[in-house]
Amino acid sequence: MGSRGVSYSRRNRRGSLKALSQKLELSATEVEEWSQAAEKMYLPYDEELGINPQDDTFLQKAVWDFEHTPEDKYPLLLHYHPLTLYRYQVCKQADTVLAHFLVEDEQDLDTIRKSFDYYEKITTHDSSLSSAIYSIMASKVGYHEKAYDYFIETARLDLDNTHGNTKDGLHMANMGGTWMSIIYGFGGLRIKESGLSLAPVVPSKWTGYTFRLQYQGRQLSVDVQAGKVSLVLEEGQDLTMKLYNKEITLTKGVVYHD
Repeated sequence: MGSRGVSYSRRNRRGSLKALSQKLELSATEVEEWSQAAEKMYLPYDEELGINPQDDTFLQKAVWDFEHTPEDKYPLLLHYHPLTLYRYQVCKQADTVLAHFLVEDEQDLDTIRKSFDYYEKITTHDSSLSSAIYSIMASKVGYHEKAYDYFIETARLDLDNTHGNTKDGLHMANMGGTWMSIIYGFGGLRIKESGLSLAPVVPSKWTGYTFRLQYQGRQLSVDVQAGKVSLVLEEGQDLTMKLYNKEITLTKGVVYHD
């Protein structure tokens, strides 16, 4: 019965993917082009600094003169021509830091941390999407207070109109980033081929937090308090996952405490 169930599930997924491909008018040629692009993408590595430069010539450029740039000249992109900005080490938003979030297993933690430290000094966060990623990655490398500060920047962006353009509409993607800062950052959520994992921490200014996840037909409730994590599989079949890198199995309705 178990093997037939797995086989049926796989057939369902294949059928869903086929239907989605047809709806999107996705061609085999387009998928092949994705594969070719992926094979040609890479991040350089600098042995001296122990970081990933964002391109082959990035470290050969002078660092932007942040000290003598007036506050009213930010965002830089609205006051300086792109051809001027591209001649300097300056980032509008999380770039390499974002890559380390998306494919974190492609690099060791020391390189990720050193790259975070390097890019943080030259990133202006002129994009509303930047602080959320820095919050997540600050959690990843163990900078928990800094992670919380970036989270607050993300959460209060429109409340405080920190980018000066909330009158033009709310930054909806940034709102999603607020959720991601909690779930992927403080909660340490990762979903990979090996399955689901969590490594929650509680910010020093909080007493705790809770959230729910939908994962492969299951509903999981997570409650994080100082020194205590409680997991409940509310719906679905038994779930084997990792908590703080330890493999555990959840059964519906049974509270797991750590």
